[in-house]
Amino acid sequence: MGILFVTWNFPPRRGGIENLMGQLTAGLKKRHSVLIITTHAANAASGGDGVFRAPLPGLLPFAFYAIWRGAISLIRNPEIEVVFGGSAMVTPLVLLLARLFRRKAVVQAHGLDLVYGSIFYQVLCVRWLRYCDRTVANSTYTASLGAERGVSRESISVIPLGVDTMRFTPAANCEELRKETGLGGRRVILFVGRLARRKGVKEFIQNCLPVIVREAPRAYFVVAGGNPRESLTHRDDVLSEIQAAVRELGLRDHARIMGEVSDDELVKLYQCCDVVVLPALASAEDVEGFGMVLLEAAAVGKPVVATRVGGIPDAVADGVSGILVKTGDYGQLSRSVIELLIDDERRLVMGEFARQRVQTEFSWEAIVVRYEEVFGC
Repeated sequence: MGILFVTWNFPPRRGGIENLMGQLTAGLKKRHSVLIITTHAANAASGGDGVFRAPLPGLLPFAFYAIWRGAISLIRNPEIEVVFGGSAMVTPLVLLLARLFRRKAVVQAHGLDLVYGSIFYQVLCVRWLRYCDRTVANSTYTASLGAERGVSRESISVIPLGVDTMRFTPAANCEELRKETGLGGRRVILFVGRLARRKGVKEFIQNCLPVIVREAPRAYFVVAGGNPRESLTHRDDVLSEIQAAVRELGLRDHARIMGEVSDDELVKLYQCCDVVVLPALASAEDVEGFGMVLLEAAAVGKPVVATRVGGIPDAVADGVSGILVKTGDYGQLSRSVIELLIDDERRLVMGEFARQRVQTEFSWEAIVVRYEEVFGC
């Protein structure tokens, strides 16, 4: 079978959707013919390995290029049976190509791309999801958002994100790795992700970190991630706000704000941390569609503490692989982190269960098979 991807988000850009598109296309290419149309990226080749990039940056150049290149691809490759969109933003492009050339239209829905507040965007992009043959939601919460917007529940398939269980693995010697990364003797709390305001990192520092440090003096909060510079919706300088909060609270000896890190550094941080946090906020304008970092942490054998918001509950077995708390309950959030920092046995048991759960339910091999079922492969 042939599959044509149309997606604004694709490596070498970094982020949850970019990771999904990269891993999914790599998995599908093992058994199918896959072509990818995506946006301009500096210093990235176009046409190599079936990836075609718009020659100019911006939404309009990408849209016109996607229609032109998509039409050529569908004419030249009659084996392509599915046109797949990487997010709700590209729904009109997917439907146009699929209907003109009588192919199946499938679009991936995340979270923010369904709730983004622009009326123009909702009318131009989201409303057309109801006319697609299938919609793939990354969580049960995202599926409910799609249904609220007129997408029939029968046409929605919930497929979670996957995790590379060959890359994210436990460390052979955690203490040696901590010394190597300058974290020796610490109890490391890790946050990973682009610093969108919905992630709640500043609020965690302001409301939880002083309490945690008081109860667990060796606690050390590491933030790995920078401002989402290439995002179409997030423009705030949250990184500077976080750095200011650390200074104002006198917590520089208990926090390290690293900004963006390399892929190798990221794996090492997971391996040498004690617990991963995702203190996401509830917002009508922005949502946490799934929480990919929670699966990455689990694959390395680390428990998580996160808020029960958006699609996060799909990624965490509450009380078993991690702890979920009500968003805004900073007292419980602090207590949950403290409990895992000081209770070695519980932390290790949770981490091991999380690792086994990821291997059986969230490996990319299993996730790709579920996409193949939706595509009709």
